[in-house]
Amino acid sequence: MDLINSQLILIEKIKSLIKKSKAKGLPIFKIGTFYFAPFGDSKGYAKLIFEQNKLKGLILTLEIFLKDIYKILFLGKFKMIRNSNSGKYKNIIVNWASSKDFDTNGNYQDKHFYINSKKILDTLWILILIDSKVPKRIANNIALIINEKKRLNFKFLWEVIKKSFKGKNVSSFYHEASYLTIVADYFYNHLDQFIDKNNQKILMPYEGQPFQNAIFKKVHNINRKIKTIGFIHSFPIGLPLNLIKRDGAPKKIIVSSESQFYCLNNFLGWKEKDIQILPSTRLRVSKKIDMSGKIFLPIKFESSKKIIENLNILVKNLKINLSNVKIKNHPSCTQSRKHLKLVRKIEYILKSTNRNKIKKNLSIFIGATGSVIEALERKVQIIHICENPILESYSKKLWKFIQVQKINNYIYKYNVLKRNKLIKFGNNVNLYKKYL
Repeated sequence: MDLINSQLILIEKIKSLIKKSKAKGLPIFKIGTFYFAPFGDSKGYAKLIFEQNKLKGLILTLEIFLKDIYKILFLGKFKMIRNSNSGKYKNIIVNWASSKDFDTNGNYQDKHFYINSKKILDTLWILILIDSKVPKRIANNIALIINEKKRLNFKFLWEVIKKSFKGKNVSSFYHEASYLTIVADYFYNHLDQFIDKNNQKILMPYEGQPFQNAIFKKVHNINRKIKTIGFIHSFPIGLPLNLIKRDGAPKKIIVSSESQFYCLNNFLGWKEKDIQILPSTRLRVSKKIDMSGKIFLPIKFESSKKIIENLNILVKNLKINLSNVKIKNHPSCTQSRKHLKLVRKIEYILKSTNRNKIKKNLSIFIGATGSVIEALERKVQIIHICENPILESYSKKLWKFIQVQKINNYIYKYNVLKRNKLIKFGNNVNLYKKYL
């Protein structure tokens, strides 16, 4: 079976699973088992691997289940920090934040919209802190969600066990014993305090994560008149099963290209009227962004051996000169031993290759990443090494405006068929107004 048909069959299998599970009464909007991101440590990802290789999928399912139990045992208490509950806000924006995103007055600089929270005072910003350093001050129009210091804690696990016994269903424990599910439960159960009759819209970057669907689902339950909007903040990976429309999805989704519109509308269950195309707020027109002459490592990879084998094929068999290429480790993995070891192995290959300079506009991307498409639209020649091509590689069938040349089962070369069809780069400082 060819790659494209394998991708289409997997899409239909996941759609069918979602439909059947909802019919059984499962709250699929908040359960981590139904987060089918083709990367990361989720039970949904394990299910995708199971569909490809049953033994490997079962082993991964057990591994992720045990990791979830560990995370739950060391999950700190959720806490909300807010100066006042009296404000009346027209809009709500939900996003992630780190302590360095706040100024000394407690205002938040949003990296997606390139806007400071003090500029939109009619908007409540619900921010999920991703590091442990809590800002000393936060502005009045900010609600900060933090997870307190982690230490051994049986509270969450005990709650999961009690809930599972009430359901009298063995599979209930498997679904509920999930870090993703617990986070989604928190937002679903505590969102009421943020919603009032003044709210008109709620907007957030959307990846199909359980907590995001739980927020939208709760808003729909509280007040159907509130307009819920999700936006795709970076280009999805080759097979974006996490974006299949399911219970808890926003009423409207904003994409940044005709290519994304085509994929969501034709394959992922979104109706044409529910999708809007706007230039990207995060990916901007800029001559300063240089994505050429580099090897980009992913946030997660399985086999360094497979990666090195395919890099060697490029160098030795295809005579592609990599002597002048720079290795770009993923910014989240600068301390990862696994990544640093891979960097050293790649450096060895680069030292042994032809010393003539590489053409500056060629880059190699490894694994699941949407940055492939950003670089392609920035006129960089792209080679994509995939560990799992069904989940990671792009195809003209799904994305329409991309041309794909298969080099071998794991290496693909891409070209743009029409410029600005894959990504419309943003070029307006007030673009956030169109999103709202």
